[in-house]
Amino acid sequence: MGCGVMRYLSLFSGIEAVSVAWKPLGWECVAVCEILPYQSSVIQHHFPDVINLHDVTKIDEETIKGLGKIDIVVFGSPCQDLSVSGKRGGLNTVKEDENHSSRLFFEGVRVFRLAQKHCGARFMLWENVPGALSSQQGKDFGTVLETLVGVKFNSSRCVWGNEGIVCGEGGLCEWAVLDSKWFGVPQRRR
Repeated sequence: MGCGVMRYLSLFSGIEAVSVAWKPLGWECVAVCEILPYQSSVIQHHFPDVINLHDVTKIDEETIKGLGKIDIVVFGSPCQDLSVSGKRGGLNTVKEDENHSSRLFFEGVRVFRLAQKHCGARFMLWENVPGALSSQQGKDFGTVLETLVGVKFNSSRCVWGNEGIVCGEGGLCEWAVLDSKWFGVPQRRR
C-alpha cells in the first residue's frame, strides 16, 4: 500500500510559487489563500481549479473541515516588519495596512492548528526573511518558537544561528537559512 498524495494548503500564496515547485512531486493543493487582486488573478489563470479562500483572517473551522485531508500548511506571512530592509517593528507591529503586517504570522499558525485538529495536518512550513532571526534583538524568533512548540526563552537578547532545532510540548521546530545560489540561481538571495 502506498503513502498516498501529499495534500497542502497554501496561505499568503502570492503568485503560488510553491505549487510550481511541488507539482512535479505530485502533491495536491487543496486551496490557496491570497487577498491581493493581481496575485489572485495570476493564481486563477494558472490554477483555475484551486479554491482561493482570500482573507486568512476569515478562515474558520467549517472552511477548514470542508477541505478534507491536509498534510502540510505552507505560508510566507508578510516580512516587512522583520526584514533588515524594513523598519524592524517586529511581529507585533500594528499597521494601517494589515495586509502587509508581520502579525499575520499568528493567523497562519491559527489556521495550521485548525488543520491539525480537523484535517490531520502534521507539518507546517513557514518561509520568511533572515531578519526574522534578529528582529527585536532575536525576541521575535523566540516568540515564533514559543508559539510553535511551547518553549519560552528568557534572554533579553537571543542570538539564533542560521540553522537550529527546538523541541517542546507543542512539537518540534527546525529552521535553516537557505541561499538561492545553492539551487542554481545566479544570485545570492538568502
